[in-house]
Amino acid sequence: MKTQKIVLSIAGSDNTGGAGIQADLKTCCAFGVYGATVITGVTAQNSRKVFGVEPVSIPMLEDQIDAVFEVMHPDAVKTGMLPSPEIIKRVAEKLSEYNVNNIIVDPVMVATNGGSLVASGNETVKAFIDYLLPLATLMTPNISEASSFLNTDASAMNPRTACELLLEKTGAHAVLLKGGHSSNEIAADYLFDGKLFTAFESPKIDTANTHGTGCTLSSAIACGLANKKSLEESISDAKSFIYKAITSAVNLHVMNGPGPLDFFV
Repeated sequence: MKTQKIVLSIAGSDNTGGAGIQADLKTCCAFGVYGATVITGVTAQNSRKVFGVEPVSIPMLEDQIDAVFEVMHPDAVKTGMLPSPEIIKRVAEKLSEYNVNNIIVDPVMVATNGGSLVASGNETVKAFIDYLLPLATLMTPNISEASSFLNTDASAMNPRTACELLLEKTGAHAVLLKGGHSSNEIAADYLFDGKLFTAFESPKIDTANTHGTGCTLSSAIACGLANKKSLEESISDAKSFIYKAITSAVNLHVMNGPGPLDFFV
């Protein structure tokens, strides 16, 4: 009997299917990994704007997590939209309870379309730092999210300095700083694990079809870790997949306005 690798996505629902839980499941399928889900909130959004966010109750959150771990033990977990400090805290407590390894934290705060997805204020950042990020195998903030954690403009920093400060501030085991400090021609992400600093670069692609890129990247990395690949190899494979999916999406028409990646490339 074949043993299936499992990735659990703890994130919000995107009704257009390009980001959130839906993007995570499609990414798992692309990597041949079984995807399980815990939905933290329902969003009404498209690639243009966020209409609204409705978090699930704490009892429903707990029941979903318990239901998953009663019948399976995921090989990796990624978290996405965690819309309140209470949800962040409870997710961290449950992951500790179930002794989960390979935790990828994508500290989603604002959608690609600019709409807010989490409770505003310092309490959300504090909850990440106090509870969830110390458990993280890897955190994957973009420049805006990194600035929130550092309480300063991360784009003005040397990438290595920003990564070092993020690890010091958050307690995460490693950080992948996404998309900042890039020229017009190159998209660069930076990995720092406390010792080694590695740049992952790829040519920038001229397309508006990038809805859900961050969600897809973090779930692709989780798929690599689930398959027992190293963090560096998992990130490299994920970046390659993202590049191909965005390249193919240039000619993909799904919705009016910015569209999703081509998950089936």
